[in-house]
Amino acid sequence: MTQALDDFVRKRTRAAEILDELARVAEDGGLVAESSTAWMRTTARRAREGRFVVLLLGCFSSGKSTLLNALLGQPVLPVKVNPCTAILTEVVYAQTPTVTVRYRDGRSETLDVAGFLERFQLRTSTEDEAGAEVDDRFGDVDRAIVGYPLPLLANGVVLLDTPGLDDDPQRTARTLSSLPDADAVIVVLSANRFLTDLERRTLRRELLPLGLTNLFFPVTMVDLLQSLADDPAAALADLQARAKEFLGPLCRVGEDDRFEHRFFPLDARGALHARWDRTAKGRRPEEDEGELVRTGLAPFEDALEQFLVEERGRAQLGHLHTTATKVHAEVLRRAELDRATADASVDQLRRRQEELEPALRQLDAIARRVGRTVDAFVERQQVLVWEDLRDFVVKTEAELPDAVAGFDLGGVAGLDLFTPKGRTRVEAALRKQLEAWLDGRVAIWQRSLRPRIESSLRDLRAEMAGDAADFDQLAASIVTDFAGGALHVPGGPGGDDGVEPVERWFSVAMGAVLLSPGAMAAGWTEGYEGALKGAASRLGVRLALLTIGALLGPVGWAGLVLYAVSDAVLLVLSGGSQLKRLRDQVAEKLRGQLVAQVDGAKDEVAARVREGLAPLRDGLVKAAEDEARELAALLERTVAAREQAAADARARSVVWEETLRTFEGGVAELSTLAS
Repeated sequence: MTQALDDFVRKRTRAAEILDELARVAEDGGLVAESSTAWMRTTARRAREGRFVVLLLGCFSSGKSTLLNALLGQPVLPVKVNPCTAILTEVVYAQTPTVTVRYRDGRSETLDVAGFLERFQLRTSTEDEAGAEVDDRFGDVDRAIVGYPLPLLANGVVLLDTPGLDDDPQRTARTLSSLPDADAVIVVLSANRFLTDLERRTLRRELLPLGLTNLFFPVTMVDLLQSLADDPAAALADLQARAKEFLGPLCRVGEDDRFEHRFFPLDARGALHARWDRTAKGRRPEEDEGELVRTGLAPFEDALEQFLVEERGRAQLGHLHTTATKVHAEVLRRAELDRATADASVDQLRRRQEELEPALRQLDAIARRVGRTVDAFVERQQVLVWEDLRDFVVKTEAELPDAVAGFDLGGVAGLDLFTPKGRTRVEAALRKQLEAWLDGRVAIWQRSLRPRIESSLRDLRAEMAGDAADFDQLAASIVTDFAGGALHVPGGPGGDDGVEPVERWFSVAMGAVLLSPGAMAAGWTEGYEGALKGAASRLGVRLALLTIGALLGPVGWAGLVLYAVSDAVLLVLSGGSQLKRLRDQVAEKLRGQLVAQVDGAKDEVAARVREGLAPLRDGLVKAAEDEARELAALLERTVAAREQAAADARARSVVWEETLRTFEGGVAELSTLAS
């Protein structure tokens, strides 16, 4: 997994060089604001440092560590039957092996790999409890960064190894919070216990509602089918059929079914041995390419590499092209302003500027009006999300008795409740079916939230369209009056570039929402409409995680289920022997408790909704305020530069022409690289 990445990195490096060259030309001529050249240099630097974050999920004993070692080409992380590291671990390129542990309070410390594994492995109380943690003592740790000199990592690939999808809610929440920032998510499954109840519940409840389009599903240990199954080929075919049925919805991108490019049966141990000589305890001089194909690792790596380069990489190059295009527009605007005002006197411009002060104050007033409009939108969303959540829970409670009455208790007899083993069976049957039912309801609500957010954003855009149009009309009038009708400002307020005024503000705001590399690539690759959907998706994910995930999530409901089931069993023991009464008691015990949780958390839900919408709100308001300030500053800079402009207008015109030619060539080459 290196050739396509090598080619992409060369393209990205060349694009960064072009951006640096454009920044140098702009700086030498003093033709654009320092913030613009700093933006180009920062963008170029980040491109050189650019990385692809690949996040690995999996339950313990799924073969996640073995697969990670196979990708790296040597046994970097330990492979055990119990969970290994208890913290989020980044594996990055470094010339010498080292580990940096970063803490949430800003501290950091450096360890060798052996010392890191000794301190940050999970421990079990007895060998019989392998896989069941005693406790998680690492809540103050943000993450560990493991550096290794491995070829896969040299081109900026970062492997994010997560603590695992186990029954510990804190570590699971930490793992899931990293999903929006990943370029690709690898969900590792095991052939010898394929799609366990925990894996199914996690995929259905946590991943499916997020609408992620960057999921890959390698299945390890398929080599064990040779010894475990009477007919290995039939067993593998059955596994693929079950995977298609359950994982298929997670492998769709719009109408495109990508299951064949996202599901990969693997022999991870065989793949590791194709790159690592166990006898010599070192990397093979030449990896066994035929064995990598046989084990399934080579096709998996090819698909992952193509995804990173074609989908995520193209978005990175597109961002460089967009940066150059915007600064090019600034150069054009300044050149035209220089030419348009070259013959006007300073006194004339100053009088025009003073006459336009009331109009500039009107721009500020429109920007404040935008702030009030967006604040009202946020307040409405606080109420609507809470009401929608409460309505969902009320309907859930209304359907609860019928759902419980229809649960299959597996032929359990009432007399079974008088024995410990019988009570355990009844409790387990009730709890399992009730949790699954609640999980399904939660997933339905989460999926319904994203299109509602998208619709609300479109409504807000329509609501703001009038203010945006007034702003642009007034800005165009200011520019015309100031320059005596000789000035056109392309790509900005008052421009006629075909972009709706409100769309310009929303583009800025959605850029604030789509901060992570994965979300940014998913949105902006499809233009403005794609960005709107990407922003709605990101906001939907944030609101779902911040509201039902934080306040009424499956962990909290599971506690209610356990309490109600156990209490109902005790009541049946003391007052009756009919299973119907047990079912009725479970439903009655939960009645009102779910709604009570929502009612008690109304203020908290509102605060979480406000928090989730804050990037959008701040982005919209800042876009309007910045444009008003920038136009006033542009007039002031024009007046201040008038005398110098008159003195050397002819010499500067030559600089403008050379600079514009350089920008046109650079933007054209960036467009080719990004295509």
